[in-house]
Amino acid sequence: MKKIFLYIFILSANFLFAQTEGSFMPAAGKYIVSGWVKEEVSGQPVSYSNGKIKIAVVDGENAPAVTYELKPSGAIIDGWQRIVDIIEIPDLSGYSLPRLDIGLYCPGTQDCFFDDIRFYPYNGNLKSFVYDEDSQRLMAELDENNYATFYEYDLEGGLIRVKKETERGVFTIQETRSNNPKQE
Repeated sequence: MKKIFLYIFILSANFLFAQTEGSFMPAAGKYIVSGWVKEEVSGQPVSYSNGKIKIAVVDGENAPAVTYELKPSGAIIDGWQRIVDIIEIPDLSGYSLPRLDIGLYCPGTQDCFFDDIRFYPYNGNLKSFVYDEDSQRLMAELDENNYATFYEYDLEGGLIRVKKETERGVFTIQETRSNNPKQE
């Protein structure tokens, strides 16, 4: 059975990215942070309440200059709910060795999964592409709002279906059928 990676990465709960000296530290300004969370819950919740993205800009003495806690909002689509918010990184010229901490948290007893975490400038635009690791075919394209367009292929490599993820769910936007005439 062939493995297909439809998402860029999936991270488990309570995973923390800590930047160190010489690492990525964004300039002062507005940024968009987005991602998707899936919680292991029974039933069909209207919204998830445990999965969070926490962001802290910390100086060299570990005193937070600014912190944000981003929570999921909007509809749950195929078990995933989007987290998106605008944050502002302050001017850090007076801080010694500032760093950016990005934490993925899931307090409670159930598991949470995180996917497609993005951090980019407010005036920027980000598009991601996902390829099948064996065939190198385009499997998904994530737009500037972090919604996916999925591409499905037949065994011969022909595109047969295109699906678009929206705030209201996943919809088929193109479907193709083809055949070869029978040879006598």
